[in-house]
Amino acid sequence: MVKFFNWLTYSSILMVYVMGANLDVMEVDAAQYASISLEMLKSGEFLQVLDRGQDYLDKPPLLFWLSAVSFKFFGVGSWQYKLPSILFSLLAIFSTFKLGKRLYNAKIGHHAAMILGGSLAMIMISNDIKTDTILVSSIVFSIWMLVSYLESHHLKYILGAAIGISIAILTKGPIGLMMPALAIGGHLVLKKQWKPLLDWRWLLLIIGVGALLLPMCLGLYQQYGAEGLKFFFWTQSFGRITGESSWQNNTTPLYFFHVFLWSFLPWTLIAIGALFNEFKSVRKNLAKSNSEFYLISGISLVWLALSFSKFKLPHYIFVVYPLIAILSAKYINNLISFSKWAWTQLTIALMAGFFLIFALIYCFADGGVLVPIIIFLAAVGATIVFFMFYRSTQVIYPTFIMSIAIGIGMNLHFYPQLLPFQANAQVGRWVEENDIPEGKFIDFSTGGRALDFYAGGYIPWMQTAEETIEAIEPGTVVYANRNRYNDLLSYGAIPKREIEFKNFEVQNLKISFLNPKTRSESLKKHYLLFY
Repeated sequence: MVKFFNWLTYSSILMVYVMGANLDVMEVDAAQYASISLEMLKSGEFLQVLDRGQDYLDKPPLLFWLSAVSFKFFGVGSWQYKLPSILFSLLAIFSTFKLGKRLYNAKIGHHAAMILGGSLAMIMISNDIKTDTILVSSIVFSIWMLVSYLESHHLKYILGAAIGISIAILTKGPIGLMMPALAIGGHLVLKKQWKPLLDWRWLLLIIGVGALLLPMCLGLYQQYGAEGLKFFFWTQSFGRITGESSWQNNTTPLYFFHVFLWSFLPWTLIAIGALFNEFKSVRKNLAKSNSEFYLISGISLVWLALSFSKFKLPHYIFVVYPLIAILSAKYINNLISFSKWAWTQLTIALMAGFFLIFALIYCFADGGVLVPIIIFLAAVGATIVFFMFYRSTQVIYPTFIMSIAIGIGMNLHFYPQLLPFQANAQVGRWVEENDIPEGKFIDFSTGGRALDFYAGGYIPWMQTAEETIEAIEPGTVVYANRNRYNDLLSYGAIPKREIEFKNFEVQNLKISFLNPKTRSESLKKHYLLFY
């Protein structure tokens, strides 16, 4: 029975992720990375990354490599772009289970995997694919490998750690090494275990990572010289803390705390209790021979480092969520009294589910009532399960059921109603479906990377009305927003006909857009102009 429930839970997580696979890629980042991957496939140049024909240095190449290979074997499309990252999401869940089992027991490992897989953060980044999906997976895999090596001294775990760390660095840069190092190093320092630090086998790890990074480094050097290597290994990551990087935004050191409050739902309160309890018991546990500090070291040190970065985005902190999930599962397992937490979690999960039902029906009534009904039935099922189980499973399973229901609501109703407002994706698909000849479609300072991706390649981008008009020939189609359209009209460039698209920057949701009564005020008009 236990095995049946475990496989059922993992199948449910996979189902939710697959439901989002064929949805349009979202702007800005995911659409840009998808278009870069497509450009890499078409050029056949894998060592030198280009974006619209220009050198691109901002992100390491692994996501582009994997997505380009997926395009090669399965064709070009949304799910093909997302496939490698979804597979890595599953690896993150599996690695979380294995790490939790290694540190504690199989029950805690399974519960941690359920907490991570059902969190809002993982549901989001398994749909809106950025580099962090692979990063989260490769880092928790690396920590699992390193902990396993310290406990068993088998060389296979050194090899596994080298692969995991290399994947993480190839995905997001030096943080792929720093987080495993901080998690392992913090534990060894707190336990005063100095001997493992002098183990000569760490040289094998360094050599393995260096060998696996060599192709990328050669490509960077060929494309940018030594400056490219410096940017990748220092400026892009540590430069955000020192101020050397030009990427800065107005965030405070507490930024990731409020991100955590919503992105780890519906497990946030449990996680806060687990973290508080773990910090409180650090001193007491120092004397225990079987205590571990890998998790709290990795969470606190990485969180602290990221909090002092001068440029932050919500998904940056997701790298510590597998470790928080394990601590949360451990905390639930060790509770003396389960009743209060069980009722609290059920209340939170049901409130979240009913809020989503209201939001789906009110904000996107055109999506129908099938999905809201599914969420309601899940709420009934979660309540029944609540009274069927006891102890830790009473805390875990009802909340997990609602987290899956919320994922279904997001991927089968919310996103399908939201994403059609990305005019760039709709126009790109129109270009591809109508087989517009090369040179006959012009983007007048309007489109984004979703336009390039769904059109099958990057579209010429005109900056001024003068150069746009000069490029117009009979049969030309111009893509323009309202202001660009007015610019053309002011020069007397009147189209024969036009098609109107409604556009909203879906990555920047606003109450005015979600409210159907004021949505029209938030929408911008984009046009296809036929000459």
